Amino acid sequence: MQHPNRGRTTRRLMATALVIAVSASLPAFATAQAEPRTTGLTQPAAKGDTEATVTLVTGDTVTVATAPDGKQSVTATAAEGTSKTFQTFSGPDEDLYVYPSDAMDGIASGALDTKLFNVTQLIKDGYADAKATELPVILAYGDKPGAAALKQRTDALPASDAGAVLDRLDMAGSEVEKSGAGAFWKQVKPVSKPPKEGRSVTAPGAAGVTKLWYDGKAKVSLDTSVPQIGAPEAWAKGYDGKGAKVAVLDTGIDLTNADVKDNIAVTKGFVPGLTASDGQGHGTHVASTIVGSGANSGGKYKGVAPGADLLVGKVLDNAGSGQFSWILEGMEWAATQGADVVNMSLGGPAASPDDVMTEAVDRLSASTGTLFVVSAGNSGPGATTIGSPGTADSALTVGAVDNPRDCSASETTGLTLADLAPSASQYARTSPANSSWTTTPSAAPPTPPTTPSNNACPKPTTADYRSRNPPRSPDATT
Repeated sequence: MQHPNRGRTTRRLMATALVIAVSASLPAFATAQAEPRTTGLTQPAAKGDTEATVTLVTGDTVTVATAPDGKQSVTATAAEGTSKTFQTFSGPDEDLYVYPSDAMDGIASGALDTKLFNVTQLIKDGYADAKATELPVILAYGDKPGAAALKQRTDALPASDAGAVLDRLDMAGSEVEKSGAGAFWKQVKPVSKPPKEGRSVTAPGAAGVTKLWYDGKAKVSLDTSVPQIGAPEAWAKGYDGKGAKVAVLDTGIDLTNADVKDNIAVTKGFVPGLTASDGQGHGTHVASTIVGSGANSGGKYKGVAPGADLLVGKVLDNAGSGQFSWILEGMEWAATQGADVVNMSLGGPAASPDDVMTEAVDRLSASTGTLFVVSAGNSGPGATTIGSPGTADSALTVGAVDNPRDCSASETTGLTLADLAPSASQYARTSPANSSWTTTPSAAPPTPPTTPSNNACPKPTTADYRSRNPPRSPDATT
């Protein structure tokens, strides 16, 4: 299903100079000599400024000084033994991007994820040098290497600690030691080729990496409800999700929760060092909203598809945050397990259409026929505020409404009314320890890809839809 307005996520970085102290303009280019290696992009930080330094995947370092009034100054330092220039950009959300000259062709050709150079986001995600000694990336290959080869290649790279192996997507996660980032970069750096028709062209470097992505972070996304979408009417007709497999990729599951325990078919943890147990509550809440039996409330609060089988993948930690590679691994697993529907009440920033999770949703949807139901996010109501991977063309992206006709004031835009579901408080108990019923909003119950004839909220749930309309091919999901 093609969503209008999704093309609006094609937000190009504006080559506007970053505003710095005393309202001077930041130069578009500044030369960084090997000795000294600092760029001299701006004047040194003034007294009272706060500073954060981050090492890029290229081995270069960028120090951002923020004045009390919010204005910033930047100093870039080339990796040891190198001489290069740097270009700065202000992104669509006013994020600061710093592009080293030896990465420009790779960025222009699409071989390098621009998020690798979003200094604002790197610092926000906790990868400032004072907080992290490694930088997470995702390596993509074009020769379909297989799981064993993916791990072997990742292990062979200098300063690389292998992470998730994503053989269906021909990708692998890696934690790059910042102290050795320069050596890592030499192996994965795209090789520049003569331009074609005025466009930059690159080829894989020594390591054969066709694309280098930033392994960013996604977080739980809150939205929601059951009578409003017409679930009781569907139950009355015998459509309760029976025969459908629904996977929930979230913070895990409380295996003792009476509402969901009888529906659980399989669980798996993808967060390093953790099982599928839910230490945050959001995943259990989402699962209860989907398949809850109502046992905790004497049958009063049931999920929208209580007959569906539940597959649970823990892809977010107990703080509600997770790396893209954990989520991608969970997506592959869910599709391999034969899930008809994969619910992802999570999201990350989507500053451009070039996004690894968006690409993964589209590729897995096409190759497996699995329907990915994704939260639109809570960044609205501004234009083009849908988060990733809700921006994927093949995703069923779910927004929220306050009643059957009005969009929620906080909901993201760039989607059709066919994708909207209630945001009224949804009752679901997250764990036995929490004996009171909460009204914390959660994932909106997914709706089928049909366009209503009026503005009313769509009725059946996706699991109910799948229980009576099993897909005949991957194309049947969109």
